[in-house]
Amino acid sequence: MAIRLRYALATLLLFAAAACGRSAKVAAGPRAFPKAPVILISIDTLRADHLPAYGYDGVATPNLDRLRQQSVLFRNAFAHCPLTLPSHASVLTGLLPPDNGVRDNIGYRLDPRASVTLPEAMRRNGYSTGAAVSAYVLRSETGLGPLFDSYDDDIEFRPGSLLAELERPGVETAGIAERWIDQHDRTPFFYFLHIYEPHAPYNAPEPFRSASRTAYDGEIAYADSIVGGFLDH
Repeated sequence: MAIRLRYALATLLLFAAAACGRSAKVAAGPRAFPKAPVILISIDTLRADHLPAYGYDGVATPNLDRLRQQSVLFRNAFAHCPLTLPSHASVLTGLLPPDNGVRDNIGYRLDPRASVTLPEAMRRNGYSTGAAVSAYVLRSETGLGPLFDSYDDDIEFRPGSLLAELERPGVETAGIAERWIDQHDRTPFFYFLHIYEPHAPYNAPEPFRSASRTAYDGEIAYADSIVGGFLDH
């Protein structure tokens, strides 16, 4: 990965649980929403020290800020590996790279039989599971695909390209996620949405690039817009 700073996070994890308009009888204490949808959003290579939620003022992220106001913000959370595949393998297994066996973006494959994964745990509790990813390094054959009922990794492989350049626009991936959710919104579901915009090369469209302090920040602003559209949907 292009960014190896001390405060770098390979992923920003945003968990959103909603009641989908269904009422629930709530006893005294915390509110409970049985069988609520669970959505995991990963913004690949998003640095905590470049987010307003952590005090940075070089980029505007109104949609992530809106979600943050309804969420729990973790101030001491770190990716277990500054690489896309190992980091996501840790998220989905709860295990460190030496324990889940995935140490790099290439040459490793997650064994779904070696541990209980998050999608498997959700499935055991009656949830449908789906995912859409934006980077070739998270393609199904890495072992991630079999974890889900539906896993969309339709990313073109271009011979001669760098591995990090093989990606799908996040807005397309979000559209796939929205269509899947629309088809499963009457049943409990768990969905994993992965977008790759903050990863190099930094080519955010306008007005995001001009409105941000750096080209990297422009990518963050664009990612924020994609997440905002998804959350609105």
